[in-house]
Amino acid sequence: MILGAVNANRNPFIYLNNMGKVMTSGEAVGAKTLAFAAALAGTLAFPIGSRARAETGAWAETTHAKVRLISAVAATGDAKTVRLGLEIALAPGWKTYWRSPGEGGLPPKFDWSDSRNLAKPEVAWPAPKRFEIGGMESYGYADHVVLPIDAVLAEPGKPLAARLSLQYAVCREICMLVEARVALDLPARGDETAQSSSNAAAIARFQAEAPRPGAELGWRILGIKRHRIGGSGAEGRDVLVIDVANSGAAFEAPDLLVECPGIRFGKAMQKPVAEAGRLRFAAPVQWSEVPPPANPEIVLTLIDGKRAGTFTVRVDGLPPR
Repeated sequence: MILGAVNANRNPFIYLNNMGKVMTSGEAVGAKTLAFAAALAGTLAFPIGSRARAETGAWAETTHAKVRLISAVAATGDAKTVRLGLEIALAPGWKTYWRSPGEGGLPPKFDWSDSRNLAKPEVAWPAPKRFEIGGMESYGYADHVVLPIDAVLAEPGKPLAARLSLQYAVCREICMLVEARVALDLPARGDETAQSSSNAAAIARFQAEAPRPGAELGWRILGIKRHRIGGSGAEGRDVLVIDVANSGAAFEAPDLLVECPGIRFGKAMQKPVAEAGRLRFAAPVQWSEVPPPANPEIVLTLIDGKRAGTFTVRVDGLPPR
């Protein structure tokens, strides 16, 4: 399932402390903070050039990460859609964020406005891993990842000039917001090469890690409800309880990620159930200051080893009336 970026509900404040060290906290990030962080990242970035070339673009490097655009084909041909990839390589111990970063972090932000012959880019997100920074749980990637991109062409049969201005965060014990500009030019005609074949294999490998519709894996949402725990006062809290049925291979180490704009969810904890082939998760809910729409769509991503499935559901009673 290909989804657009989902905004983070809680982001770390990125700043310098009085020792000159970049730190994070659980504060919301304001426009001035983002501008400062971007300027800071710019002082740390050493791009090796914005020159674009067919099939594989130039790396844009920082101290702890580098990014580039790659293509699964050597030319656009007559296709309406071209498969690209955003390749991110991270230094040992460093991580970057998924489309919904969890308790802390920032999702990647894409600006394709300087491109030519690009009508619509659709990003697929490989299933992320959990990690912890500064006591906050987040979701993202370590080492190396390729985000597959379906580039829908405005004029099939003509060259593509892909130009991406990217903001992405990289974290270890500290977090930095990085700005990068990457580019890729594909001619209208050209023979496939060893490089385009290698790129195609790399993109396909990460595409295979993107969540599929849960039903294809034999998974089904049995029920999803809001429960109030601890009373109606300030001491109480809301919990979302999700029941999942499985008619496929047995679960090994399932993990559930819950997303919805305007709502922040804590870690979904697995709860015991008597029935075989069933799972139950309970995810704490915290409401944003701006009420979300009534009965919003919630995206559930269930990850079990190399399997990942996704569901989009509407939940009655969200937000509470």
